[in-house]
Amino acid sequence: MPKVLTAADFLSLRMQYKNTQAENEIPAVIEHDFADGRMVDHYFVVPAPSLLADEAVQNLGKVENLLFLQQPNGSPWHVLLHEPAMIREVTFEMSDEEFRLLLEHNHLILPGEPGFQMP
Repeated sequence: MPKVLTAADFLSLRMQYKNTQAENEIPAVIEHDFADGRMVDHYFVVPAPSLLADEAVQNLGKVENLLFLQQPNGSPWHVLLHEPAMIREVTFEMSDEEFRLLLEHNHLILPGEPGFQMP
């Protein structure tokens, strides 16, 4: 069974709108459901050192992309970390509760969800 991630496995998450990538940030995509369908949004994320030190992640070499992929029917999110060529990946699971906690810690609401306002 894959390692299960928590909100503590990420130091920050922020939307990419008009932002420049800061040191230690990795481009991330969140693919999620909302009332009218499915949406893909772009963010920057800083994984915790403990996540980057995971043996499977270390075997990728440098991680350059990350994908949070919502699964149907409340199943845990899949979190994919990719190496530069995006050919190899490591997949973890993250419960919806932990994913929502990650959003809350970073004062984010996903586009399409109640309360979202464009930055």
